Amino acid sequence: MVEFIKSYGILILAIYGIIQVWFIALWKRYVCKGKINIYETGTIEIGYSTFGPTIGLNGTLRALNKDVFVKSIDLEVVREKDKAQHILNWIAFRPPKIDLAGSQPISMEIPAGFLISPDSPHRFNIVFNDNELFEDIRPLFNVYISEWYKVAEQLTKIWTPSLGVNPQPEIITQQFELIEGFRKSTVHVDTYTSLDRKCYWEPGSYRLTINVRESKPDKIFTNNYHFSITEADSKNLKLNVITMLEEPVSNYLRVQNYPYNFAYSAYK
Repeated sequence: MVEFIKSYGILILAIYGIIQVWFIALWKRYVCKGKINIYETGTIEIGYSTFGPTIGLNGTLRALNKDVFVKSIDLEVVREKDKAQHILNWIAFRPPKIDLAGSQPISMEIPAGFLISPDSPHRFNIVFNDNELFEDIRPLFNVYISEWYKVAEQLTKIWTPSLGVNPQPEIITQQFELIEGFRKSTVHVDTYTSLDRKCYWEPGSYRLTINVRESKPDKIFTNNYHFSITEADSKNLKLNVITMLEEPVSNYLRVQNYPYNFAYSAYK
């Protein structure tokens, strides 16, 4: 027995080591299941724009046991008082940084699937929107923009904007009258009314579910939260309708438009 161990002991240990390596590899690949933990950061950013109702989330995704490929992330929002349910899909990735001076526009990327490794957590800053409502808003806004272009053509006939050259007072008066007429037009009033009604960010409590969808195997990892919107938050968000409608006018006049309002709610 001693002679056998002396002769074949090293070979047996080598074979055992190889089997152990293969066993661990097979365990990780076929038996051990990957998992994702979701860690939220900061607050929930609630918005309303030409993209429709939006939510911005920051945080970190951590993979456990093995690499996990995330194919998509979406949100489910339920208003507590009437159980109205809405699905928001990701529309943009934002960089995880803050421009305190506000001097640089925020760059955004088209969302795409990504891989998370256990030794490399993934930071995220994602904007989600209600695509179903966005599809309702888009034709309304297209009609509005078409009507504005007609007004812009009339404005150009009166005076063509030139850099560093200011129009005469009588031209400014004519421009003002045309723009004010557009603001009082049926298409402007109807579009404002429709966009205002489609903003469902009413005061109250909401339930938020974040769904991180894995590919191969198809699996969903979720976290559930609650957040609230105040009366003031709701009013400020609906003021964004004015910003949406004034944007093409401000761009033509080359003046500062109204800023977009956001509500920031803590995770609960």
